Amino acid sequence: MPSKQKKPNNNENNQEEEEAPFQAVILTDSFEERFLPISYEMPRCLMPVCNIPLIEYTMELLATVDIFEVFIVCTTHIDAIKAYFEQSEWMKPNSRLSVKVVATPECMSVGDALRELDARQLITTDFILTTGELISNIKLDKILEEHRARRKTDKNSIMTMLLKEASRTHTARPKDSSSVFVLDPTTHQCVYYEPVVSLPRKHRMEISPEIFENRPQIEFRNDLVDPYLDICSVEVPALFTENFDWQRLRSDFVHGILTSDILGKTIYTNLVFEPYVARVQNEQLYNTISNHILNRWAFPIVPETNLRAGDDYEFARGNVYKSMNVVLSRSCIIDENVQIGPGTRIGENTRIRNSIIGKNCTIGDNVVLEGAFLWDSVSIGDNCTVEKSIIANNANVLENTTIAQGCLVSLCVTLGPAATVPKYSRLSRLPQPKSNMFDESSDEDEDQENQQQVLTGDHPTVYFWTLQSDDDEEDIRNVKLGSLAFDMADLVLKDGDITDSASEVGESDDDSDIGSLNGSWALENSMARKIEEFKKEIAQTIERSLDENHTVYTAALEVTGLRMSSNGSYTDIREVMIPIIMNHIEHDNPVQSLKAVLTKWAPLIGKMTHLPEDQVHVLQILQKHCASQQHFSKLFLGALQLFYNADIVEEESIRKWYNTDVSKANAAESKLRDKATKFIEWLDEAEEEEESEEEEESDEE
Repeated sequence: MPSKQKKPNNNENNQEEEEAPFQAVILTDSFEERFLPISYEMPRCLMPVCNIPLIEYTMELLATVDIFEVFIVCTTHIDAIKAYFEQSEWMKPNSRLSVKVVATPECMSVGDALRELDARQLITTDFILTTGELISNIKLDKILEEHRARRKTDKNSIMTMLLKEASRTHTARPKDSSSVFVLDPTTHQCVYYEPVVSLPRKHRMEISPEIFENRPQIEFRNDLVDPYLDICSVEVPALFTENFDWQRLRSDFVHGILTSDILGKTIYTNLVFEPYVARVQNEQLYNTISNHILNRWAFPIVPETNLRAGDDYEFARGNVYKSMNVVLSRSCIIDENVQIGPGTRIGENTRIRNSIIGKNCTIGDNVVLEGAFLWDSVSIGDNCTVEKSIIANNANVLENTTIAQGCLVSLCVTLGPAATVPKYSRLSRLPQPKSNMFDESSDEDEDQENQQQVLTGDHPTVYFWTLQSDDDEEDIRNVKLGSLAFDMADLVLKDGDITDSASEVGESDDDSDIGSLNGSWALENSMARKIEEFKKEIAQTIERSLDENHTVYTAALEVTGLRMSSNGSYTDIREVMIPIIMNHIEHDNPVQSLKAVLTKWAPLIGKMTHLPEDQVHVLQILQKHCASQQHFSKLFLGALQLFYNADIVEEESIRKWYNTDVSKANAAESKLRDKATKFIEWLDEAEEEEESEEEEESDEE
């Protein structure tokens, strides 16, 4: 660390100062009200994502580069954050980083926090500024070098913003807001910035014509995800001190620097495409990013890396991650995209899908968890259902309770028995504080009436919290869009949200459109287009694999990579894959060709088929495709036999498909099902023979 008293007198010393290791500043407070009521009781930076406290991902990223000092700046939950770091590996003498917790209890914004750092003279060199909500596998070395090199050529450069390129339909984009960046494509300098909320829809923005001067070309970019990962010069805190009205990092500081005729400072960007960079800025992205990690988008940030000491997760087929110390009943069903922490016990006939379960959880019998996030020491009673909700530490859900989608259940809450929690509920043992941030009412009696007791009984009272905006000027609908599992059908649209102009509707499809939301119908249309594009790319990949005779392993890697990058589904892949493979059967010698093609490529279908319902789906696609062309109908039974022999479909799934309602099937499909009767009879005979043999063996014994 360079001495503050040392004043370099020559160019050599200046060079040494510029090459000093970076510092880092992690802001643990976002200064906005999200994740309530959970964030009222515990710091957001310590909320678990895939059973790892959020801030650990940020610390691991910083530990990979040349940083000599990290300041953890906290405004709320200071004691909890201090206690966490005092017990963590980061405070030990052999730690890769020098970590200091900086308490700033009086700060009300990012600007206040940076002014406090400047007042304490803690920042002595260029530094990385980020939040405790960052998850990334990016290598920062090259970006830091580019920042240093740029500072040598442009003395007015004070910041490099790292931005990730992502299409408007990419799942990592927040639904409630976006940003417009105006860039010089040659130098990557940012010449204008403007934040854009989703509702009400913004139709235009005003910029100074001066930004076009001496620039032959500029880019208007609305396809960038901003993870708030910045490399800043040592001057940045001082600039906040000089401009005491700057509160927010982007809408005040960046916008103020770029529109100032006096300061003369410049800001640059570094655009990345392949590395994973995301920030858990709201509940919607908490859900999305968790699923990205389970689907291995952020590799090597995956559960089996075991970032935290003592973890021992193992990876299994279908993106299932289980700790070694887990007790599963024989009849429970663990579907795809599931993580189960150590010490957890799961009861009989329980089904879990797309869910993350923390350590020491107890899940009873006949429980259904779909898209659920259970943190540590959560108890779920028998016959309960939890759908797309967060259940925080030490919560207790008693038997026969149903929790609908989008709920947040705070720490130590007890619900039930036999309760039904409506969707989007926010539940806490604590009443919601009376504050302008939470309640516009100034009547204390009315405020108390708004505190609804959810359940009474042999457990503490539970209160509903109301979802409200932390900014008086912010549309509450944007807060809803950023909440957990919000259904677009529940969004109330107003005048101006949907335009009747044909020209404006046409513009909304263009990438340069500022509005990121044009009603639920626009989102549905964009999702439909995204699925069609994904299917088209999958078809091209599979066709190329068959034509070039790739190995099944190579083809599976290509398809899986495309699925992960596009957030596609196995269902869509099977719908495309099976017809293409069947279409490669030669008409001249169909029987031999069928055997050759499926012997080679049926295992590829198997790699995209995980669950019993997936196997039924395979048979439905095969049935529909073979019914569409007469020459394929003759091959249906042969294909069914080969799929069975290759363990693509099992006997139970074949019987389930055979016994499904055929009232909606056309005549050709019904005919193929009738043909399958012979195969079912063959299965019955084989089963009878097996039972007979077992009886004979038993008699002999």
